[in-house]
Amino acid sequence: MSWSAFLAKQSLTPATEAPYLAPATHLTLVRAHGAEAGHYLQGQLSCDLREVDQGAHLTGMHLSLKGRGVVSVRIVRDGDDYLLLTPAGMGDALIKALMKYRLRAKVEFEQTEDTPLIMLAGKLPAGLPEPGQSLRNDLGLWLRYPNTDHALLIPDSDQAEAAWQQLSSGRQPANADAALLADIDAGEGMVYPGAEDLFLPQVLNYDVTGGVNFKKGCYTGQEVVARMHFKGKLKQRMQRIDLKTGIDLLPGETLRDADGKAAGEIVISANTATSSAALVVLRRESDGVLYKDHTPLNSQLGKLPYTLPWKD
Repeated sequence: MSWSAFLAKQSLTPATEAPYLAPATHLTLVRAHGAEAGHYLQGQLSCDLREVDQGAHLTGMHLSLKGRGVVSVRIVRDGDDYLLLTPAGMGDALIKALMKYRLRAKVEFEQTEDTPLIMLAGKLPAGLPEPGQSLRNDLGLWLRYPNTDHALLIPDSDQAEAAWQQLSSGRQPANADAALLADIDAGEGMVYPGAEDLFLPQVLNYDVTGGVNFKKGCYTGQEVVARMHFKGKLKQRMQRIDLKTGIDLLPGETLRDADGKAAGEIVISANTATSSAALVVLRRESDGVLYKDHTPLNSQLGKLPYTLPWKD
């Protein structure tokens, strides 16, 4: 049975509160393999693969020459290969972007369809890696989030159904929006379809979460990113908002303040059983009271699990 067919038979409901598990269908997986895969990706992504080679999993961006994120990934090593988790619908764009500079480098990229991905929130099982690290066990490859009680499991295909059933004990089986909510709770933003070429890595707080390294050397767009870090001052950063409305908010969509001025852009949003939450790139002075066109969102600033390093 395919993973999507298996999920269709499950009774999945909106998340209420942790502990829960949910299918992370908002992500797709691209496998990078070849003798020069690590060396090549080091020159294409904003994060430092030397940390990944030591067992970490990191967010990272492939940037335009303007330093804006074209695609983003969560990257982890799996044996000799690298697994690149990118938003659903972005797999082809990721491969196209990375192939652009490949020339004769010995690296290949392969997108896998209907890959099982399971998000856990709260009540994590024993034996998982340290925060921010990865570990393979009999269920598959675990990625434990660095700042919150969340973990993502990439189960082996033949173990996916058994893993779901085992992990369901004592946890609410929740729908796909719950996996998005876990990323929002963790303050982990990515470049979703509709928001391409909008955000510097620092704007999505990658300088806090390890998604950009300022000492690793050259990569596409590095000069712009470094100039902003060392000589500039960010006027906007990704923050969380909580809403009492279930209105649809699309990645890249502009939100406005009470005066009708642009106040920020949507990164991603998710609905819970009773409300909604979103990650939004907001101007520094924003109070979180936002409007979509002229419709009030009844929103307020939420909390991130890390501190934003605003510069005065």
